[in-house]
Amino acid sequence: MINKIIFITLFTLFTTSSTSFANNDFTPLNEKEIDELVNKALTSFNVPGIAVAIIKDGKVLHAKGYGVRNINNKAKVNADTLFQIASNSKSMTTAALAILMDDGKLQWNDKVIDFLPEFRLQDPYVTREFTITDLLTHRSGLPLGAGDLLFFPDSENTSLKDIFKALSTIKPVSSFRSKYAYDNLLYVLAGEIVARVSGMTWTEFVEKRIFKPLEMEDCFASHNRVPLNANQATPHIYLNNSYQITPYESSELAGPAGGVNCSVNGVAKWLTMQLAHGKISTNEMLFSKKRHKEMWTPQTITRVELDNKIGSRVNVSAYALGWGVREVMGNQYIGHTGGLGGMLTSMLMFPERNLGMLVFTNQQNGYARGAIISQVMQGLLNHKSKYTFDEWVELANSNNDEALQAMKKLWDERNKKSKHSLPLKSYAQRYVDTWYGEVEIKLQKEGLYFISKRSPTLKGKLKHFQYNTFVVKWDERSLLADAYITFQLDEKGKIENLKMKAFDPRTDFSFDFHHLDLRPVN
Repeated sequence: MINKIIFITLFTLFTTSSTSFANNDFTPLNEKEIDELVNKALTSFNVPGIAVAIIKDGKVLHAKGYGVRNINNKAKVNADTLFQIASNSKSMTTAALAILMDDGKLQWNDKVIDFLPEFRLQDPYVTREFTITDLLTHRSGLPLGAGDLLFFPDSENTSLKDIFKALSTIKPVSSFRSKYAYDNLLYVLAGEIVARVSGMTWTEFVEKRIFKPLEMEDCFASHNRVPLNANQATPHIYLNNSYQITPYESSELAGPAGGVNCSVNGVAKWLTMQLAHGKISTNEMLFSKKRHKEMWTPQTITRVELDNKIGSRVNVSAYALGWGVREVMGNQYIGHTGGLGGMLTSMLMFPERNLGMLVFTNQQNGYARGAIISQVMQGLLNHKSKYTFDEWVELANSNNDEALQAMKKLWDERNKKSKHSLPLKSYAQRYVDTWYGEVEIKLQKEGLYFISKRSPTLKGKLKHFQYNTFVVKWDERSLLADAYITFQLDEKGKIENLKMKAFDPRTDFSFDFHHLDLRPVN
């Protein structure tokens, strides 16, 4: 979700700036060359607007906006334009906890249930032993993106109570602390601990204890707090050869997992402080060096895809506390990515080089970020990047083409002669899932139609696929998340439940349809 980590998974980018064994000499790009590179990315990847910042040795070497904030009014992006930084907010949640730790209010290994007595997972032992560190390190045993549908792509009425219910209901897929699986709901609970310990909401705490001392005056911990006339980027998607504006994804409750809105100028101050190990411009400490070291210490091993291409060797890949940590061809890398519908952000640091970089886009093409980062870092790190700019363009095009071809193949190879077992009116019922809530299948003139009461955006027509399986084609085509819907019958031929899973290969993991067990409402 909040990670779209579209799957824009946490570490996709680094092999973007992986290095090679070759002894190459690369000259850092000058300002004109960076301008040319980013402007080329705007057109090559069909991105309306991009903001870029580079930090070196405590100074901002480059901070600039390119393109437009909104394709309709053509307002220009600049270095002060606000973007939804999505999952890059997670490091701010861990920092909030670190500040409270320096205040003597809690410890990383404190038990979650001591702060949140409502907290339950299916295993009583795991519930009892679950620590604050476990909230932050994606090793709970729950499946990838568990419960993200509570917020994604939107929500009308999700409460903290719904989160507790989902976490206690969704079945684990691995043993406790044994496997990495990205999770957003647990970060929401981490934010709730900040609130209960501090007496402030997470939003208030982040703005008072982080943004204010760092002088990030124009940053907001929630999209709901951004003024209507603010200099903010609008989310877009490029679909069927045209731009489409998509709605902002915003939820006050989900803020600790991905709610911050900020500019590259603002987040540059955040990275500068990180590279200074917690020290801010006044020479005071936002948090202690000890806490800073702990937040960068690897906790959960993450998967590394082996690649024969020169420049892709990764010796260590792990998740720390709100940060991804890698050792890439001898370079220590600390970073994270973030994504919401129509908006993607990346922040990365090479601490041993005292170097950081930010790339924010208002279109969900992750390859644009990769192309820009790899070419800029090639000169700054004096190493050959894994892919050329043109190869990034080819990857972007092939990814979309392969997805379309895969879906076409599924339609072509289905059993076209098969029929659904029941009259269409029999499928038209209300269905409820224990943690997600109610959806309705309606019979209209055009056929069956899906409506989610939790998420107004999730509505669309059902097209028969084969047997008792249909494909729901969402009215909001920018979701890129069409899904199978299979009606399962009992021994008497009545509908027992409704199961869903992704049909479109481009579906983000936060559409965790497959965790639903929707049953008819009697």
